[in-house]
Amino acid sequence: MKSGFITFVGRPNVGKSSLINALVGEKVSIVSPKPQTTRDRIMGILNEPNLQMIFVDTPGIHKPRTKLGEYMNNCVKSATTDVDVLVAVFDASRGISEEELSRLSSYLKFGCPVIVVLNKIDLVSRERVLELLGKFTPYIDAGVKEVIPCSCRKNLNLDALKKSLTNLLPEGEAYFLDDEISDKPISYMICEIIREKALLLLQDEIPHGLGVTMQLYEKSDKVTQIECDIICERDTHKQIIIGDNGSMIKRIGQSARRDIEKLIDDKVYLKLFVKVRDDWRNNTNFIRDVGYSDK
Repeated sequence: MKSGFITFVGRPNVGKSSLINALVGEKVSIVSPKPQTTRDRIMGILNEPNLQMIFVDTPGIHKPRTKLGEYMNNCVKSATTDVDVLVAVFDASRGISEEELSRLSSYLKFGCPVIVVLNKIDLVSRERVLELLGKFTPYIDAGVKEVIPCSCRKNLNLDALKKSLTNLLPEGEAYFLDDEISDKPISYMICEIIREKALLLLQDEIPHGLGVTMQLYEKSDKVTQIECDIICERDTHKQIIIGDNGSMIKRIGQSARRDIEKLIDDKVYLKLFVKVRDDWRNNTNFIRDVGYSDK
């Protein structure tokens, strides 16, 4: 069989998580329009006859301002070590910077096959797509195996991407069981679902300072009881997260509960609390409490 690790890298919000979710066919990594939504290295696993693809989602590459930001960038570095295929993702709607092209040159030195994906082509004209694809011509000559224009939102060329990745994977043994879709525990995925809903519903100044920790996960014959804390950095943020008469935290909980029930295939009773932890993103212990650990 063919099996191996495929790491996706790129700037924040280029669509790495959406691509992996689409390829796996399950939601293994949360998605939002906010930058730096993905904070950790997350594996999504696709199992098919004689094939196991292990997709590694990584945080967007950025200039870190906190210890959490440093951790996120370290996740990217570790995810590009001993990988079988590297997928460099670019956003057609934002164009391609010289800094991104410089990083692409550095990826070619890793010694593994590199594929370029130009994502979100549905958001620009055909002429613009052709113009952007032309920027990669020198890199094809330098070793890029293939450049694939696609749209995750419109499901364009995802089959071509999957076929190219399959061809590049080595023969080997399966690394995970057939029914596994991620390397992360259920508790982590539940906390990430809650954070995703908060990212989608809250104002722009809050999301970077949000974390979620699980306090209770208890299954019974009738319902699974879950209690989680939403961590923020300011009292003013706490008031916004709770909302008038608890309206916002109720919306977050209702939206999260639906996805959690799909994930664990059980009825869920979800309670959310809001805690303030000043500057937690610069506190190593708090970062670990929220679930981000290089262990």
